[in-house]
Amino acid sequence: MIRFEPIPQPKLCMPPRIVRSLEERMADDMRELHFSDRPVNEETLIERGWTKPTIKRLAPTATEIARRKSIRQVSA
Repeated sequence: MIRFEPIPQPKLCMPPRIVRSLEERMADDMRELHFSDRPVNEETLIERGWTKPTIKRLAPTATEIARRKSIRQVSA
């Protein structure tokens, strides 16, 4: 007697998700504004698509992240 078995389906390997927090995204926008010699304030962040409540909530943490990312190590 011939028995048929279902063909096993290959497991799909999902690529790792690269997720950045909102604070990191805002920090990147702050750094871009700063390095392009534009002021980093509420108005310029609104131009970049951020809302006022979001700016007030995330700005302190985003500022710390932006400062940490902007420090350059120079060896003597």
